[in-house]
Amino acid sequence: MTERRADVVVTVLDAAAAVALERREPPGRRYARWAAAAQDRGELTVLVAWAGTEPVGSGEVTAGDEPELRNLRVDLDHRGRGVGSALIAAAERLAAACGVLRIGVALDNPDARRLYERAGYVATGEVQEYDYTYVDDDGRQVTAQEASAYLAKNLRGGA
Repeated sequence: MTERRADVVVTVLDAAAAVALERREPPGRRYARWAAAAQDRGELTVLVAWAGTEPVGSGEVTAGDEPELRNLRVDLDHRGRGVGSALIAAAERLAAACGVLRIGVALDNPDARRLYERAGYVATGEVQEYDYTYVDDDGRQVTAQEASAYLAKNLRGGA
């Protein structure tokens, strides 16, 4: 599967993409390894956006009856250039057979929510609060609390 938009190409994670992602990670993050292993187990599909030979964004589409696009991220210097939209379009193609794609968006991220709404996603009314731990860009382990609202898009057309 390949999605092309202007100078952005979106592909499914493979061994070379995992190496390229890992090369850009701060020490200790290990996201690329985790994502590749989860994809190998059939839990999700990892999408990688490329500008030339560099990965500039990624996202995960969970497996199941109601797939969810998670952990969508775009490098700061590539935001506003269609990378997020290309990742969303690729995720929608992956989820098309299920007829719906869900997206959770942090309540404190109105820019992302506007992107999803422009792409046709509507609020479900579901809000989840959760705690998680991650390695930040400086290599420090951080525990955070977040609340996310869920949006969904009907991929079969109609209401």
